[in-house]
Amino acid sequence: MKEFSDPLYGFVKLNPLELSLVDSLPFQRLRYIKQLGVAYLVFPSAQHTRFEHSLGVLYTTDRIAKNLGLKEIKLLRLAGLLHDVGHPPFSHTTEVLLPDEKTHEDFTERVIRETEIYDILRKELSSEDIDRLIRITLGKPKDEGERLLSDIITGEFGSDRLDYLRRDAYFCGVSYGFFDYERLINTLSYEGNTLVVDESGLRALENFLISRYFMYVQVYFHKVVRILSIHLIEFIKKLFKREDFKDIRNYLRINDANVIAKIFEKEEYREDFYRIFGRKHFKTFLSTSDKGIYEEVKKEILKSIPHDKVRFDEVKKDVYSGNIYVRTGKGIVKAHEVSSLIASLKPIEVYRIYVDRSVWKDLEYMQKTL
Repeated sequence: MKEFSDPLYGFVKLNPLELSLVDSLPFQRLRYIKQLGVAYLVFPSAQHTRFEHSLGVLYTTDRIAKNLGLKEIKLLRLAGLLHDVGHPPFSHTTEVLLPDEKTHEDFTERVIRETEIYDILRKELSSEDIDRLIRITLGKPKDEGERLLSDIITGEFGSDRLDYLRRDAYFCGVSYGFFDYERLINTLSYEGNTLVVDESGLRALENFLISRYFMYVQVYFHKVVRILSIHLIEFIKKLFKREDFKDIRNYLRINDANVIAKIFEKEEYREDFYRIFGRKHFKTFLSTSDKGIYEEVKKEILKSIPHDKVRFDEVKKDVYSGNIYVRTGKGIVKAHEVSSLIASLKPIEVYRIYVDRSVWKDLEYMQKTL
């Protein structure tokens, strides 16, 4: 076994097959893709990558599977390890640029099937097992048995989510994303093919959902993180065409480092450079959860300044889908039926307007009326 040191788990141990996958070029590429895009420009220590997150998901998947007494641990560990291998540069930030309405999950499947990863897997797995692995890691199960296995990784409190919340909180230097991880895992079981939390773990489940809520509000939807991400997408659109991402070999050559190198080296990208890395990003003119106010101000502001001097951002996230189940003395019920705290969780909605600093003073009159 090979051990990797990890700040959350101490050591993550890999067997020879897993180590071969980690040593492959497609997986090593994850070292150069930041987990949170450009969030490190706001939270300086958020330098962690998809590489260590993937190791963490393998570890957490292993913990959950063993706790549930499942037999498919080998396959589940591999699925957890490879779940993010298809991410574009800067992770979710630039996923909107993928061609043909594809997602990073689609590219994860392509990377597994079309690169050396497939050859490595075939040394110990049949083609049918690899197909199954892909369905499990992408959350596309073909039957109820696979749905349980997939939920362990991609579900409401799957290993992916359990790891990234704690890891993101740790590296951002914030406390919002921490929850009673051990308690939540130890109170998981399954009823039929559905993961459930025992009622004794209800406080840990509440803690988890509240942590997720605040990580979105305070980190993922942070006003400066959002506008920097908007500027980054605009820059990357200048660098690449959607067609550039279609060839998987070309796709795997693109990472955060060579995107940043481009913006640093060429004079034609000076404006983009200063907006993203020179702290000259557009300023927040309006931030509200009221869509009506947002639409009204948006309409007025477009009458006042050139369209290229303003950016609009709309984000929405439901941190609780209503499909988490708790085992109580009276049977299996939905979490919001036994927790008023969970029942009170509403979708997060944020509407923002950003404007270029050069026109900020021109809009002072409007600011006074908001």
